Amino acid sequence: MAKTAVVGASGFTGIELVKLLKKHEKINKIDLFSFGNAGKTIQDFSNELKCNDILKNFSDIKYNDYDIIFFACPNGTAMNAYSEFKDSKAKIIDLAADYRLDSKELWKEYYGQDHKCPELLSKTVYGLTELNKDKIKSANIVANPGCYPTAAIISLFPLLKNKLINESNIIIDAKSGYSGAGRKNLESGLEKKIKNNFVPYNFYAHRHHPEITQELNKASDNDVEITFSPHVLPIYRGILETIYVDLKNNISKNEIFDLYEEFYKNDTFVKICDNGFAEIQNVVYTNNVNISFHLGRNKKLTIISAIDNLIKGAAGQAVQNMNIMMGYDETTALKNE
Repeated sequence: MAKTAVVGASGFTGIELVKLLKKHEKINKIDLFSFGNAGKTIQDFSNELKCNDILKNFSDIKYNDYDIIFFACPNGTAMNAYSEFKDSKAKIIDLAADYRLDSKELWKEYYGQDHKCPELLSKTVYGLTELNKDKIKSANIVANPGCYPTAAIISLFPLLKNKLINESNIIIDAKSGYSGAGRKNLESGLEKKIKNNFVPYNFYAHRHHPEITQELNKASDNDVEITFSPHVLPIYRGILETIYVDLKNNISKNEIFDLYEEFYKNDTFVKICDNGFAEIQNVVYTNNVNISFHLGRNKKLTIISAIDNLIKGAAGQAVQNMNIMMGYDETTALKNE
């Protein structure tokens, strides 16, 4: 049985984590921490939670009291806390970007500050569960991937690994529900802006661009070049990515399907559609990745990838990583979500 803590429990991903952990059969302690909301109950931030747990002040946390600590916080929080938790027994799963990038230079370029512990960047395990299970098993710190990268990397990795597509011309047209912007942005007026609207943002400057490229390069002998175009949808949750690639050789849809079925044969949450389109409505409230393939003329291939940004793109994947780190069944608390 494990003792856990959620730092940043009142945020959107924090709420999702609490929901999952509350029904996890291997968890016997869950403490919830906040920065500005200490003293309030978790029910103040979610009508779906029936517990009355009081949010504790993060400054009072004692790391050795826990086996697993989730940081569901703004970028920089876990990085700044490293000197305090590094010698504790607690394993850390950071849902922000503090440990996702291997390069301190890229981290500074995209996040606007020097990294406080750059020596960890190339050593921390990138927690894309389907690709890094063996590393996650023995990890003390796991960098939970971003939501857009999760959908993109799982969808593209087998094709790159098998040298089937042109690495220099990958277009990722990505759309996310507005929960991906976080509670602060919604309270600042984003929800009103996107009502009956569809908003593109941060072309060529989005922080997930280097994360996607970094991980796809690990599947390829050649440098991967992507065009990543994010948008916000007028829905609360879910991500759908339409990915355009050029095949190097003629290949049938059935051959692509078989390739992915084999590549992800041990991965419960990757669902390959044998017909139709992957859609957001089929993945919300689940930890699944749904992928469909659509062959065009002249060796053109379109991939549709759908996930729930709050579950597989954040809290669900974090619990999946915890399960592996702790030696639990990977699907614990994640079935039928």
